[in-house]
Amino acid sequence: MAAVSRVRKQGGARIITLPAAILAQVGADTGAAFAFSVRDGAIVATPVPDAAAAPGRRYTLAELLVGAEHLPEVSAGVAGALDGDPVGHEAG
Repeated sequence: MAAVSRVRKQGGARIITLPAAILAQVGADTGAAFAFSVRDGAIVATPVPDAAAAPGRRYTLAELLVGAEHLPEVSAGVAGALDGDPVGHEAG
């Protein structure tokens, strides 16, 4: 099945409408993700698994805390930053 659709401008993006019949042929619908490439001068759109539907990576507590050993030094370096009277137009 061949379908013709024009590229239009919407804000700063260029938009092309994909007919429902074309999407149905590849098992895609609203919200589907596609990878785009150019092959022999033609735009090729390949459906990709929805990243939002895939389970996210689970991190261990040790992985999440990498680099946290420097937090006491950072906290000590700014310890007095909120002390004192306003010197400008700070909201208080």
